[in-house]
Formats: sequence, C-alpha cells, structure tokens
Amino acid sequence: MSKLAKYLNQHISGNVFDRPSICAEYSTDRSILEATPRLVAFPENTDDVRRLVLFSDQLALRSFRLPLTMRGTGIDKTGAAITEGMIISTERMDQIEEVDLRGRLIRVQPGTTLGALNAALGLQGLCLPIDYDPRSTIGGLIANCPNDDASDRRGGIFQYVERAEVVLASGEIVQFAPYHSRNILAKIESGSPEGELYRRIEKILDDYGDTIVNRSMRPFDAAGYANITRIKHGNYLSLLPLLFASQGTLGLVTDVILRVEVVRPPTRRLATVIHDQKTLLRFMNEVNELNPHTLRLYDLRILDTAALYGNWPELLRHDEGDGWLVIVSFNDRRYRTERKLQRCRESLNPNEVIVIETPENSADFEEFDSALLSFLNDGLDGERTPIVDDVYIPHYKLEDYFAGLKTLEMTLGINLPVFGSYATSNYNIRPEIDCTSMDGRRQIVSFLRHYSRLVQGCDGSLTGGSPEGRVKTLSTAQSFTDEERELYNAIKDAFDPHHILNPDVKMGAELKSTIRHLRTTLKRGIATP
Repeated sequence: MSKLAKYLNQHISGNVFDRPSICAEYSTDRSILEATPRLVAFPENTDDVRRLVLFSDQLALRSFRLPLTMRGTGIDKTGAAITEGMIISTERMDQIEEVDLRGRLIRVQPGTTLGALNAALGLQGLCLPIDYDPRSTIGGLIANCPNDDASDRRGGIFQYVERAEVVLASGEIVQFAPYHSRNILAKIESGSPEGELYRRIEKILDDYGDTIVNRSMRPFDAAGYANITRIKHGNYLSLLPLLFASQGTLGLVTDVILRVEVVRPPTRRLATVIHDQKTLLRFMNEVNELNPHTLRLYDLRILDTAALYGNWPELLRHDEGDGWLVIVSFNDRRYRTERKLQRCRESLNPNEVIVIETPENSADFEEFDSALLSFLNDGLDGERTPIVDDVYIPHYKLEDYFAGLKTLEMTLGINLPVFGSYATSNYNIRPEIDCTSMDGRRQIVSFLRHYSRLVQGCDGSLTGGSPEGRVKTLSTAQSFTDEERELYNAIKDAFDPHHILNPDVKMGAELKSTIRHLRTTLKRGIATP
C-alpha cells in the first residue's frame, strides 16, 4: 500500500498515510466495532476529495476494491465512521468560508464542528440551533441527521441546510439544491453523470411510487434511504434530502450553505424527582404540551452510580428506590418562561421535590451532566459502550417499554437504566458489557436481538433518532419489505454503481462481518451521551 500512498501524495494538496500507528488511530469510532483502514487521507479541499474518489473508482474498474469512508471527529455510534479501505478525514476541511449576516447564511467546510461554528456565530448574535454534541462536524450531522434534544421544536439539522456541494462516486462535483423540473430536464439532456443521476432518480420515483408513499407513513424511522419521500415538491426536485442519514454512502459533502438564526433567550431549567410511574408519565405529557426547549428523563440509578464517584447532585436529594429525574428547560421570553415553569410546578403533587433554576443555583444544575458522565464511564472496560442508542418509543408505549426493560434485565442479568428525551421520544441505555471478552461479545449479540424485539414490540424504531450504520442494520434490514429493499438498492446503485462509498453500511451489513469487527480492545477517552 505504500505505493498507493506515494502516488496519492503526488496528486493531492493534503496527505495520505499508511503507517500502522496512524491507521490504528482511525480503526474505531464510538461504536462497538473496529476496523483498521489501509490508508488515511487528509484532504484540504474539494479537489483533493475528488481526486481520491476518482482513484478509488478507477481501482474498482480494475476489480480492486478500496472503499472510502468520510470521517469527521469519529464520534459516530453506529460503526459508520470506520472501514478497511481508506478513511477520508475532514480534520483539515474545517473552515468557515463566508458569512452573510443580512441573509443569515453561512458557508462552511464539512469538518467544521458545531461547537466552533456556534462560538464564531455567537460573536454576531447568531447560532445554529442544534442541541447536540459540540464535537459533531457539520458533515457528520448531515450524514447521521440525529434527533437532537430540541429537534422536536426546531426540526434538527435538516431544516438548516440550504445547499450542499457533493462529490459523487464518479468524481463529478455537483450542487444539491431544489431545482425546477425545467432545470432537471436540461441536466438530463446534457448527458453528464449528474444528468444521468437525475434520470435514474426520476425513473425510481416512477417505478416505486407506491412503495415511497407507504414509506412516508413511518416518519420516525431513518433506516434505508427514508428521505426519498421528501425529494419532490410540486414542480421542484431536490436530491439534498437523500444526503441526510445516508452516512456517506451516496456522496461526499465538501461544502455546505447553512441558514442560521438569532440567538434565543437563555434557557431556564426545572428539575424534579418522581418515584411513581403514572405520575411521571402524566407530568411529562402535560409539560410536553408547553412546548419545552428540552424535556429529559434519567433513571435514578444513574445518579446512584454517579454518587460512588462523589458526583451527587446536591440540588435534589432523593429517597432510595426506583424513580426518575426529569429536567425541563424553556427558552421563551422571560414572562412566558415564568408562566410555563409555574404550570410545571402546578402539575406536580406538593410533596414532590422540585427545583427551579435561579442565578444562585444555575451552576449547580451542571452537576446533573457530571453525574451522567460518571455513569457512562463506569463500565468494566472504562466506559459504557453505546451499543444501540437513539431508539424511538412513542409516548403511548413508554409504560410498556419500561416494563420490558425490567424483564430484559432479569433475562440477561444486567442493569439497563434509561435516559433520553421525552420531547423527541428518543431513548438510550448503556449496558455494562465487557466487549473485550468472548463472553461479552456473545452477550452483545444477545442483547441486540432481545432489545430489538422489545423496541419493535413497543411500536418503536431502532433508527428513530439516528440511522442504522453497521450495527442497527442487523435488525432493521429484516423489517424491510421486498419492495423497500429493491428501492433502497436502486438508490444506492444510482449514486454509487461500483459501491465504493461506505459499502456495508445501511444496506450491506451482514451478521458474520459485524461479529468479526466487534471491538476486542479498550476504547480510550471519555464516553459521552
């Protein structure tokens, strides 16, 4: 592979490495999987990415496979940021290129992190209102399209991308945005690779019309290429929606134009401990009708674990026993927020412990985040691995979900405290399983099987808050109808005929391959939500 690295270094501005020490650094993301790449590339611009894609495509024509995986900060939890081919890291493509303050538009490279972007925008009184991990890159947010804690109110990253520059598997650079049917026809008649792509997509829309309509009935499911249902509106067609939750399997984003907003008023929070499940469900349902900024739920066992490390939130001392911590936040205008907080207080029994944020105790609310962090890093191997996060459970099935978790705990002999967002109906559990042992890896497979059945039995979706990657697809692929499978394969073939862009993610993962790539080494660093 050193010859390939040398050749590529002669043709791009960035760097390509094949040193084992560098490749090992990019062999894991935050999932339960690991795969050591043959090459790691650090492009500096769109042309570099185009040359890397062209190189892989030419190798594919000669029956030599060098699959490509675009990667940001490597915090993907589904195994979609690793490969045995070539990693294309966006670490050097992290520039904020242009800001239009009047139009509230900003152009950035895909490696720009959410935290860095909002820090820069904050100086102008603007923000990208995504309540998610600040280490996430813009490219990663598009690829995974996660349901952030505020997406029920704001709509998530999908609502803020106006246009994207994309390198197709053919190496052609295209702009994805809404186009009128006249423009689409002109592109098709041009005979270019872009025109051929639009021609094939138009045919897919005609051939699978009924399947697409049926698929639109499951909006809380990001499996496959679900956003095929959102690409056509009247006389306009946009391929941009297909990039969201595609996990880099259809094209590589190299430039993005985002719409941003004026910074909202600061949030005020309310925290309470509730021991009775019926009281909990009634309270969260009433609070959710107030349109909160966030509405988060934590099993009290998370706080009990954190207490072992001295991270016990002093604001809410609670009696021992089962129960939940609920944290609500509002960021409306001052008086409107006050009224909503008062309504929250009135929804609880007088004997319930409740604390409302004030200037005096504001810093103490951060102790809840510290408690969660202590819990997540309490696993046998130094962390609680995110096996299958961000599942969707509808409100009317949450009681059944809690009951099913208790049954699952007894079946598998492990504790499964839950945390998540009632506002977005997305929940996480982090079982304490040692993935470095053979028994632990067997337990992971068993857990995936049982947990998938529980979620499906609650009318939920494993991919309600994030797409499937290589991990969840083992369960989600089985739920596709034959027509859906044909539809998704047709989309993949239209964009990536030689399957060089993150193959085996979403549609192609197999049980044997996934088990072979289960992590056998410790994951360094701090586990986060």
